[in-house]
Amino acid sequence: MKNFKEYYNESPVPVPLQEGVEPDTLSLNLNDSTYELEIADTPDKIIQGLSGRDFIPRKTGMIFIMPKEQVQEFWMKDCLTNMDIIFLNEGGQIVNMHRMLKERPRTSFETNEDYATRLTSYSSGEPAKYAIEIPAGDITRLGLRIGQIVPIHK
Repeated sequence: MKNFKEYYNESPVPVPLQEGVEPDTLSLNLNDSTYELEIADTPDKIIQGLSGRDFIPRKTGMIFIMPKEQVQEFWMKDCLTNMDIIFLNEGGQIVNMHRMLKERPRTSFETNEDYATRLTSYSSGEPAKYAIEIPAGDITRLGLRIGQIVPIHK
């Protein structure tokens, strides 16, 4: 099964959000704060993620529903703002978390492959079915911890 990077490498051009089309969302409670998360559950949505956005509004983000529970790796390709990522296993248990920092943009002298190679990789470290991206600093603000259960109902 492919991880995030393998999906992205198959389609290096992000798929833009369609104007006037509201994305599917999921309300999720993170330590008594309700987040409205866009759902990324297809290869195109997983590839696009939150790339190209220069701001993630408070109490919003994206939940990635991966096809298979396995070690997942994410990166910040074409992302314009820092964000936090929370990896959860199929049972909703937090297995890892990171603060992801925006990367220096690709230069005209870099190939797409060279750019992708220099990006920091953020791993779940353990098998994960879900990844949640939220505004930078929210993991700390919410007091989330590894091992905690986050109920997910799609």
